[in-house]
Amino acid sequence: MNEYDGELPTRNLVFNTDLDRLLDLDRDDLGVPEQPGLWHRLRADRRPVAQRGLLCPTCRDARPEQPEWMYLSFRRGRRIASHHNPHRRAHTAAQDEQREAYQERYARAAASDGHAVEIGAGTADGRRPAVLVTGADGRRFGFEPQLSYVSAQSVRRRNRLAQEDGITAVWHTVDPNAPLIDHVHWVRTDNLPARAIREDRDLLLRGGVRTLRLLKCDRVSPRPCQVRGGGRCGRWHPTWAVLVPRIDDFVRRVAGGVYVPITQRTRNGGPLRFWAPEADRRRFLANGGVLADRTDRPVVPRQRGADHPRVPEQRRAPHRPPHRLLLPGDPYDPVGEPLTSDRVIPPVRREICSAGRIPCGAPGARLYPGGWYCDAHRPGAPG
Repeated sequence: MNEYDGELPTRNLVFNTDLDRLLDLDRDDLGVPEQPGLWHRLRADRRPVAQRGLLCPTCRDARPEQPEWMYLSFRRGRRIASHHNPHRRAHTAAQDEQREAYQERYARAAASDGHAVEIGAGTADGRRPAVLVTGADGRRFGFEPQLSYVSAQSVRRRNRLAQEDGITAVWHTVDPNAPLIDHVHWVRTDNLPARAIREDRDLLLRGGVRTLRLLKCDRVSPRPCQVRGGGRCGRWHPTWAVLVPRIDDFVRRVAGGVYVPITQRTRNGGPLRFWAPEADRRRFLANGGVLADRTDRPVVPRQRGADHPRVPEQRRAPHRPPHRLLLPGDPYDPVGEPLTSDRVIPPVRREICSAGRIPCGAPGARLYPGGWYCDAHRPGAPG
């Protein structure tokens, strides 16, 4: 079909893996005159779509590692090849321009900080990230603008392949409901046209980046104690808040090692993946936080509703004043001081009173919002 090479972008094409060639559905013989009746044989194939050997040629060229299977139909007198994936949108030049614009913006931001940049750099086995950045200490990052639909299974596989190549993938989506969210480390921007992406204007990340905040667990706190599972303990608890940086700053900070990938487990056991400052990660761990990819024993003893195992009291870190972490001139302590309290919070045991600095321990206690208490120590008791 060399005589039609110049017409390929405007013709109705599908790639047949059995024949290893493009089929032109606008031609009666599909461009394969040596295979008479080919259209009828293909239409009569009732095997699963992925076994029929019909691929989208545009997707095949752009992402050979992610095949997009197609099926044939006949509508209003015209032969049509459609994506089997119902979420796959039609190919548009605008989407390709968006992808190129994001690649240019990644490269421009990384190069402005002196990092080496390669666009479409292939690995030894043919795999290639959209933009490969060699950052601090020789670490490599692959920035991937994923503007089309991709399944969680596919993106996990591609992320694993990048890790095997020594590349930390940075996934970028414009869809707030993209399946890749929290299956890999991701960021999200608004869905903007290529012209707006290329302009030197603020392009903010709407999700995927967080920073550490310290919340006092007292009566004005909007949530129950995350250690005790109820009531308020008076401690300072570390928690993650959404951060909204510019995409250019984000690229530079990832390449420079300032931002690192974080993986946590939610209370229902699912993963929570995002990017955060390395200083925040160290401070989070120093204050009893637990990450899904670490085995460090936490500082704070576990109580009912906690997300980490119990640690004996004698293993807790020495006391340091919690206000030390709140100094305005020290937003990122490189060491991170543990947030502890002089008060010992006893383990919660069913029907055992836990009141007092030294737990009462009386049996027959009843459950109140703040824990199990006997009649003498129940909320509102006289004395």
